[in-house]
Amino acid sequence: MMSIRRNLTRQPRRRRRLGTSLPSATLVTVALLLPSAAVAWSSSTTMPPARTFSSAVAPRSMSSTAADTDAVDETYYSPGLASTTTTMPTRPSSNPGGTATAAAPRITMTRWLSAKVQDYPELRDMESLHLSIQMACKTISNLIQSSSTATTASRGDAVDNSAGSLRDDSMKRLDQISKNVLQNALRFTGRLRVVEAPRNTGNEDEEGPRTHQPGVTIAYALDQFGSDGDGTRQKGEGVGGEDGNAWGTTRRLAACFDPLDGSGNADAAICTGTVFGVFDADAGFRGGETPDLRDASSLSRAVLQPGSKLLAAGYCLYSSTTMLVFSLGGGTHGFTLDKSINEFVLTHPNMRIPSRGNIYSCNEAYAEGWDGGFKGYLRTLKTGRGATGQRYTQRYIGSMVGDVHRTLMYGGIFCCPSDSEVHPKGSLQLVYKSAPMAYIIEHAGGKASDGNVDLLDVRPNYVHERSPCFMGSPEDMDELVAHLGGDRR
Repeated sequence: MMSIRRNLTRQPRRRRRLGTSLPSATLVTVALLLPSAAVAWSSSTTMPPARTFSSAVAPRSMSSTAADTDAVDETYYSPGLASTTTTMPTRPSSNPGGTATAAAPRITMTRWLSAKVQDYPELRDMESLHLSIQMACKTISNLIQSSSTATTASRGDAVDNSAGSLRDDSMKRLDQISKNVLQNALRFTGRLRVVEAPRNTGNEDEEGPRTHQPGVTIAYALDQFGSDGDGTRQKGEGVGGEDGNAWGTTRRLAACFDPLDGSGNADAAICTGTVFGVFDADAGFRGGETPDLRDASSLSRAVLQPGSKLLAAGYCLYSSTTMLVFSLGGGTHGFTLDKSINEFVLTHPNMRIPSRGNIYSCNEAYAEGWDGGFKGYLRTLKTGRGATGQRYTQRYIGSMVGDVHRTLMYGGIFCCPSDSEVHPKGSLQLVYKSAPMAYIIEHAGGKASDGNVDLLDVRPNYVHERSPCFMGSPEDMDELVAHLGGDRR
């Protein structure tokens, strides 16, 4: 830099004749190429010493053992931790000290599932299903973000300025697009029969308008995974933190999806979500009976089971971040979409709902038709006369996925009771809304009920059947059920 400065000062007149600002531009360019101020330069030609990396933060070997992989599965990921050291739990058998220091890695959902399958091969079919689900969720997330912008920009050009008309049109459009994306992703596996859930024509009043729940999807496995002659899978040693009793006898999977819950809120940039539940398809048929793959009504019987028969369930929340939360039966885990790599990354391993919260969530617009016991319970929360002596606050988004997710994170209770005037059987569908969400809550340490019995014990008679639902922190749920006079299990 010193020599360049001297050369430039020897020829000032030539530069001025050319009428150019080359000297100053050259000086700026050279200055931008200088090393940071943290490196001290001297007049000598000696280069600064090369930086060395501590073995504590050295990159992990690609040939890591299965024990290392499981240890990594429990690590909380944050982009800001990528260059710092952290303490990771490890199996006692691989490290008597119980901890190991290594760089905080980015554990993607794909790698997390792959590690599970290595230890428990019976989960291989679930891995394939989840990979198609996460592919669909990434696409739906992008569509929702772009749709909100496009719809807002076009409102001024709309001929019909009715708020209800605009909202209905947007909801129908997003429902249709989300359904197509999800069904195409499921069909892409080549192993699933995908149909739209049939409606029960005899219960139109209970199910609501035909356009209210379009696109509810059922996926039925076409082949038997890991069969051993008679079609039943062999249960491996141990459970891998998951429900081994259920997985040990599974032959086929059947899944039910709500492609976009809360689609009417998308244009207002309010959170929406995709909900899914996975069953043992054969448990829905008796005596070796097989469904007609061309008949959606026949296939739907595979998911007409109580929530206690679920093998897995989850939801994808589309909000300020996109988060996929699911459970395979032995814990609830949260994966956040990292836009920089377009992958779901483990951020919330082994999620646990607080034992009690201070938030209740319900739509009090229907309060006039509620049961007296439930209204009495809410009165204790509002006045601080409940078990905690603390006044609760109300938070209600109007999107079930958003309300339940907040309840899972902060504790409290989510309520969707029946009312005598509008929703005599509740407003949420059991098969593809409340049962999968209750499954997630219960495997995170919470409880769920329909006001009388455990919500996961309720058996649906048809796909769109509704049911009252209450779910949340265990102590809050015990207090609520005591007011309702139901089962406190």
